[in-house]
Amino acid sequence: MAQEYIQIKEKDEGTGLIALSKGVFETIAQISVDDVDQAYAIEPTTLKKPIQCKIANNRLNVMAEIKVKYGANVNAVCEALQDRIYQNILQMTSLKCNLVDVKVVGFLF
Repeated sequence: MAQEYIQIKEKDEGTGLIALSKGVFETIAQISVDDVDQAYAIEPTTLKKPIQCKIANNRLNVMAEIKVKYGANVNAVCEALQDRIYQNILQMTSLKCNLVDVKVVGFLF
């Protein structure tokens, strides 16, 4: 089974283990998509979510599928979104993402 959490702080004497679930990172990434102008998350379906997080070897990979507003600079929107997701996760959890991938699946007219 795939790992469902990422370990933030090692277990020390007298303290517990701190770990965050994939759902936490997906929520932070969703908030980041909502923050970026001209980027819109696709509607979730029963088989696919617009924001996906994968954890392997205690490293986080985030993939976001978005639609971009017609007429916007796609490259600039994707770069802004990658930076926003990376910075939000770093600020909220003190964890550096291994990979932030943005996939444009369409345009919003």
